Amino acid sequence: MPKNANDFCDCQSGLRARRCCAISEVDLAGPVPDWVPAEAERAAMALQNGDTGSARELCLAILDVAPGHTGALAMLAQHLQGSGQIDASINLLARILRLTPDNLPAVQQLAGLLLKAGRLPEAEFQARNAVRLAPDNATSHALLAMILTTGHCPHIGEFHYRQALDLADPDGITMANLAWNLKLQGRIDEARALYRQSVSLAPSIHLTWLGWARTEEAGRELEDASRFLTRGRRLVPDHPTGSFEATLLARRGEPQAALAVLEEAGRRPAGPTSDELFEKARILDRQGCSDEAFAAMLQGKALVREAGNHYAEGEAADLTTRLTRFFTAPRLHRLPRPETRATGAQPIFIVGAPRSGTTLVEQILSSHPAIAAGDELPVLSQLTVALPRILGSPLAYPEALSELWMGDQQDGLDCLRDEYLRQARKLVPIEAGNRLFTDKMPFNEMHLGLIALMFPDAPVVHVLRHPLDVVLSMMSVDLTHGFHCASELATAARHCLRMIDLVSHYRQQMPLRYLPVRYEDLLNEFEPNVRRLLAFLELSFDQRCLQFEENRRYARTASYAQVTEKLNTRSLYRYRAYMRHLEPVIPLMEPAICNLGYQI
Repeated sequence: MPKNANDFCDCQSGLRARRCCAISEVDLAGPVPDWVPAEAERAAMALQNGDTGSARELCLAILDVAPGHTGALAMLAQHLQGSGQIDASINLLARILRLTPDNLPAVQQLAGLLLKAGRLPEAEFQARNAVRLAPDNATSHALLAMILTTGHCPHIGEFHYRQALDLADPDGITMANLAWNLKLQGRIDEARALYRQSVSLAPSIHLTWLGWARTEEAGRELEDASRFLTRGRRLVPDHPTGSFEATLLARRGEPQAALAVLEEAGRRPAGPTSDELFEKARILDRQGCSDEAFAAMLQGKALVREAGNHYAEGEAADLTTRLTRFFTAPRLHRLPRPETRATGAQPIFIVGAPRSGTTLVEQILSSHPAIAAGDELPVLSQLTVALPRILGSPLAYPEALSELWMGDQQDGLDCLRDEYLRQARKLVPIEAGNRLFTDKMPFNEMHLGLIALMFPDAPVVHVLRHPLDVVLSMMSVDLTHGFHCASELATAARHCLRMIDLVSHYRQQMPLRYLPVRYEDLLNEFEPNVRRLLAFLELSFDQRCLQFEENRRYARTASYAQVTEKLNTRSLYRYRAYMRHLEPVIPLMEPAICNLGYQI
């Protein structure tokens, strides 16, 4: 905040602080001078005629004397949005809603801007309010669908996209967005059909062609993917597609051509994107160019941090400390167990760090007819947020679980378990014969205590991989898991160590139906370990699990392409080629590496 309330506001709105972020409720409700309505009309006319500079100056003058004038606020917010001042525009729209809470256009615009700014929880709150205000408005449903899809809830987003299509004339953009949503659910054929309809209605939207291209790549139709990518690039040649084009070329066995595309992308005035740099790193790694690959990883991570994604270490440390304090044997032995048995398909929790082999394990298991693939389900983390409300506790998770000691919460674990299953079954396509489904969210081992309380008999498959291979692999992709720990090498290492220590604590303090699976053992002794996995799950052996690459599902993770390939061992002990670059974290990680039975 500025030192003086008469200084211009730090949010870049162009208003003085006392008329912007430092405004008081008294000033907001002050009288409006008689000349303001005429000036507001002039501002609207200037905006309509494209004279945005005059419109801006008029709005600033109005808001300096009438900070609650919603018309001027809306026009200034529109101007700020157009000039890229997203945060300032958000602040002004929020002020409009303080004054007129039922202002649907402001709610919709605010939801869209919050989505653009990556503030998904706030965006979802506003979009849900837009649907409450106007349940028959197609734009409200389309906004909520887009936000839910971006927030890893595509099944719920699908409902709202279909509502939007029902409420308005056929719309190529909404159809394309729904197609992308279905692609994220792994429903490639349905997505493909919708893209056909979308381009027939609106053939000149380049993002539709690019989305269709990515869908075909996910469906292993690489030639069609290349063709549609070309269509999209013709429409907007400057759109950054280097990462995807390189991915296609690399998957088709043309790494040099892929690198040439990425080199060309890097010569753009804006420079390469983080996705292009990570793709470059992966291709260079496969060619054995470890120094160049690691340099690309570091450059990509620098861009990730520039975008504001830093490890929330304080938050991570606080939560792990509180989990360790709460989940102790003396405290837990008084907690009730679920009173009833759950019905329907039950979860298999596949836990482990990102890039540790969890997607491979899920691909193997979901080849069995008794198991449905859930992929990265957000349900458990969402449940930890909702848990205090469900249990009626004034405390946060995990301390809110202390309500289970109360006489009126003896069925609390049943309620939590049933809520987990209710939400999970919305997201997992359960078919006839599926008795189990996988939940493979990375770093879910943080919540092993809660898992064991809700599902004392649920199998937990913990995928382990050499920790140096894990942190190296985390450097080669843009990951948000684990409080954005993968934004740099040191923080990735520290968070992985936190999880290793937390799992050890849980195993000491409470019973778990737990199976550790080493990624290295799985690759080197494949069939015996697959049989061991299925025996742990009390399932009969099925030959299809050995041909996991024939499993046609789309694995909705960064490893989706790798699990379509036949088993290979080229990723084993990859860290050895990067020892010089990993030196900063080796002393930190060496004790845990040895405790897990690995060597350096």
